[in-house]
Amino acid sequence: MGKLFDELKRRNVFRVGIAYLVTAWFLLQVADVVLGNIGTPDWVFKVILLALGIGFPVVLVFAWAFELTPEGIKKESEVDRSQSVTRRTGKKLEHFTIAVLSLVVVFFVMREYVFPHGEHGAEAADHAAADTAAETAEEGPVSIAVLPFEDFSEGGDQAYFSHGIAEEVLNLLAKTHGLKVAARTSSFAFAGADHDIREIGEKLDVETVLEGSVRKSGNTVRVTAQLINIDDGYHLWSETYDRNLDDIFKIQDDIASSILSSLKVHLLGEAEHTVAAERTENMDAYSDYLIGKERLALATQDDVQAARAKFEQSIAADPDYAPARVALAQAWLMLEREEFGSVDHKEVDAVVAPQLEKALQLAPNLPEAIAVRGLHHLQRYRYDEARDDLNRAIHLKPNYALAYLWRSETHYEQERFVAMLADKEKAYSLDPMSLEISAQLAFDYGSFWRPRDADRVIARMFELHPGHPRAYRALAANLSNHGHYGEAALVLEEAMAAHPDIEYFRGWHAWTLFTMGLYERAETAGDDNVAVWALLAQNRLEEAREMLEKGAQKKPDEYWFGTARTYYQYLRKELGIEPLKAAVAGNLEWLEETGVPWQEQCRPYLIYDLETIGEDNGLDAMMEECRKTTEERLKAGYLCPCSFFNLVLFATLDGRTDDAVKRAMEWLENGDSFSWLSADPILNEWSDRPEWEQIMVLNAEQVNRQQDIYLAGLDARADTSPASPP
Repeated sequence: MGKLFDELKRRNVFRVGIAYLVTAWFLLQVADVVLGNIGTPDWVFKVILLALGIGFPVVLVFAWAFELTPEGIKKESEVDRSQSVTRRTGKKLEHFTIAVLSLVVVFFVMREYVFPHGEHGAEAADHAAADTAAETAEEGPVSIAVLPFEDFSEGGDQAYFSHGIAEEVLNLLAKTHGLKVAARTSSFAFAGADHDIREIGEKLDVETVLEGSVRKSGNTVRVTAQLINIDDGYHLWSETYDRNLDDIFKIQDDIASSILSSLKVHLLGEAEHTVAAERTENMDAYSDYLIGKERLALATQDDVQAARAKFEQSIAADPDYAPARVALAQAWLMLEREEFGSVDHKEVDAVVAPQLEKALQLAPNLPEAIAVRGLHHLQRYRYDEARDDLNRAIHLKPNYALAYLWRSETHYEQERFVAMLADKEKAYSLDPMSLEISAQLAFDYGSFWRPRDADRVIARMFELHPGHPRAYRALAANLSNHGHYGEAALVLEEAMAAHPDIEYFRGWHAWTLFTMGLYERAETAGDDNVAVWALLAQNRLEEAREMLEKGAQKKPDEYWFGTARTYYQYLRKELGIEPLKAAVAGNLEWLEETGVPWQEQCRPYLIYDLETIGEDNGLDAMMEECRKTTEERLKAGYLCPCSFFNLVLFATLDGRTDDAVKRAMEWLENGDSFSWLSADPILNEWSDRPEWEQIMVLNAEQVNRQQDIYLAGLDARADTSPASPP
């Protein structure tokens, strides 16, 4: 045995084993950090661990059987022991092991003192996304919802005071690390409603609920607060506070801080928290702000405009009230969205930038101000700046649901789709009643081929907000994205009947009719751009030209430019190349003016049009972006049929015709279709392929199927109409 030990030592088997173990352990530490940050599935790490484990005995056997010599690696039996350099090799192995251990020390120092505090760059965003995934696991942090306190005063005139106390407590708790706090949007939705505590806890997905009441008598006020366990309905803690009404805001702060101190003991074991309650001493300013917040959460155009007016009144009453300025900026950013009619970006910037600048002068560390500035960056395509601001806002306020939602969009733009979903799920866990968060999460569940999860979220939206336009939009999107155009059109008609003033639904409905090949219906559905497409599909070229010119008389937008490019591409043989060149030039000018980074985006039809007119500016960059997006979508499984069609287009543009044909069949097999597919200019590049006819037949069958579903739905609706004869 002693001889064997000496021989193992002479052949450096022990040194090789130690060097291997140290190196493998270091690689696993690095892999754990890197793979976790980029959202890689758990099995990847397990594969690396297994490979390193299998490699250990292999390396030991290799060290025993072979020797490293100046002439290279030789079998140990072939080496003259008098010429052996194993001692020198052993020294090198020792030096190598020491070097790796030094790297280990450096790695741990950087992870401990650098990475946790870095709030800028993609690494910080990915670390935060990894934290998100961990926090949304079953073994999550302590969770609580703060319900609006009830006004039990005889005059019933203390609602804002009672809601204000609850809001202060919620704000303080939301900035407490290690505590999951339901967002105000969700918890305050139960104001004045008679709900069982357990039902509230189930809907908000929390373990505890804080409720309270306010009773005013003369110049004194009594505030009662109680913490309730959801599982059994028992009180974990309750307290009563009596105060003189000398300074209403001072009382709110005092009581909120006292409640928080007690909750720390019962929930967090005296965990540290951040206190930064930016307040106003003006009751009118505060009241207007609260009303505005309630309206903003309803997320309709009328409500957002009403909220904007209230925030303006709040600022007029107290110009130094930072939260009102932030909320006003957020309202303006919401109003420029497509569903609200797309307010001009320059008009929005003229309000948002100075409001946020002033708010941050007044309160430099106000999380809401930093997050809304991040939203502004996001909507101006400044993704790095947006991510930095949103990371900082989440660091300051770890329970800020909207910050997670907005940060998820920076992940999307940088093709980190798993991290994107993690942030949206985190936002939903914090604010499950938010219409904006719910709609976006449902869309992503659909795109990740999780239809049951998407249906669950959408059903809850209708349950909590019956008939809300956001709920209709989420449902129609989920149906459309999976090729169910017949059902989507019926849903959109319900939405139009419930909300006749929302033009967005009208245009979407028209396009859905066109997609199903119902060209005459699409032509008269009320959208000029879609009407041009429908007239082209019917070969009514002169009428299409007149409709296109009608649209040009309005302020051209991206949809009009896209329609114009389609028209001139379709009639290129008859009209020549110059009209298409002019349309493309106008489109690019519009994109530049609005700040859209079009060269950093995957736009297959713009790529094709640029190639057609012989313009190569930006082509390589767009093709590379398409390649990157395609690869990352496939890797993440983030491909609903609607985006799957882009794989067909890109494969064609990339010259991979066989792959394009294969992808086209897969797209159709996934249930999608498009009525005007035979006229698609990109796909026509391989219309001479033998599979073309089969693809067209399958597409036509599915288009007809969607038509039948839609028309049958119309008939069923007519049969159940009150006006129908018995």
